[in-house]
Amino acid sequence: MEKIMREEPQKLRGIRLYLRSLLWSRVQGVREEAWKHLHLYKELEVKGLEKAFSSRSDRIKLTAWQHVREVIELGLLSREELVGLRQHFWRMLRSYYPTVRKKAWKLLPVLVNLGIVGLRDRERLLEFLKIRKPGIRMMAWSTAKFLVEKGILTSEDVEQNLIYLKELTERESSLSLRARRILEELK
Repeated sequence: MEKIMREEPQKLRGIRLYLRSLLWSRVQGVREEAWKHLHLYKELEVKGLEKAFSSRSDRIKLTAWQHVREVIELGLLSREELVGLRQHFWRMLRSYYPTVRKKAWKLLPVLVNLGIVGLRDRERLLEFLKIRKPGIRMMAWSTAKFLVEKGILTSEDVEQNLIYLKELTERESSLSLRARRILEELK
């Protein structure tokens, strides 16, 4: 693609929609390779990337959200457009697929730092601290200190919901060890 873009850019302009569709290919390798060439999508003036950020497939969505910083920097989507799409990100935090869930929770600080997730999302984040699924609750608690430091949650929010973290320490599992570590960090 790089070579064709240098030598015969018109060839690529004619297949812009096809190239865009590669961003939400069901084949992970194809999709990830397409995302590596976002600068070409910018040069080709490809529009409609929001479709990847709002895909029904958590895996396709995750790939898109993992490139959120580059998408903003290249001007392919604005921060405001991505704020409007963040409800699709929330779904990944409780995805059926554990790998998607874990990667989405690791991405949350990036979205906070970019201003896509913020104070307006406080209530939703508080709900994750008390969610029924222990694995999801644990991931939410692992971000609590960061969210307090960023001013999205308050120390009072954490203290009022500490019972939900303590509940995880009472079980005999690997989660209880992590919960105890998080509890110590929060003290």
